[in-house]
Amino acid sequence: MASATARPTSPSTTSVTSPRPATTKLNRPLLRELVDKYGYADIAAELDRRDGWPLEEDFLTGGMPPDDYIRCNITQKQDWIDLYATPYYFGCEADDRMNAVAFGKAMPLGARINAIYSSDIGHFDVVDMRDPLPEAFELVEDGHITESDFHDFVFGNAVRLWGTQNPRFFEGTAVAKEAAALLKRGAPTRAPR
Repeated sequence: MASATARPTSPSTTSVTSPRPATTKLNRPLLRELVDKYGYADIAAELDRRDGWPLEEDFLTGGMPPDDYIRCNITQKQDWIDLYATPYYFGCEADDRMNAVAFGKAMPLGARINAIYSSDIGHFDVVDMRDPLPEAFELVEDGHITESDFHDFVFGNAVRLWGTQNPRFFEGTAVAKEAAALLKRGAPTRAPR
């Protein structure tokens, strides 16, 4: 095992003994063909020196694989949802058709994004501040999301975001009773699509 104070290996002395698992599906002949067509001679020479494998970058990371997610300890697909979908909330333009993606079948692994209605009231094109909400509801009218999805979009997700951080956040507001009931129920139960 190398000493913690050992200097990183220089890229020119790195040898290819076994490719990383992430690169084992690399089509090396195609890579070389593309480098010959669009790349530079020095890149082609490096590929030749490395038997067609691109530069391993472990020397740049202290010997750790260049994997942005290695410390997340992801062992199953559900971990992606638990780490990157469930805990985050995203403000969305009221009338953006892409909002439906957060609630639909298009999300990888069936994940649902916690989209929050963020109205366009401050935009120059909103003459009447009552207009953005009906525009957002067009996602339901056009069949892109369900009424339950819309409830989460304009109410449930916002309540969960602020109410789980501060259970008293909605006290004294017009929605205090409904927010408390939603928080008491916990995570949303979603009907299968």
